[in-house]
Amino acid sequence: MVEDDLTLETLLAVREDVAPYLDQDLLKQCYQIQKRFQFKDDRTVSTNGMDRLIDEALVAHSEAAKSN
Repeated sequence: MVEDDLTLETLLAVREDVAPYLDQDLLKQCYQIQKRFQFKDDRTVSTNGMDRLIDEALVAHSEAAKSN
């Protein structure tokens, strides 16, 4: 785990119950973005980072589905 981060550990544990098909790496990356920018006055920084990350994950998933 990243620095024995209780919040991240909790998110990963809850993911198992709520959204087991959600990619664990995607969840970790989303968490890192939110953690990095949580105290910034400009909320668009984290929003843009999340948008980019999710868009990339969707494109990758779509391309993987096409090749199967």
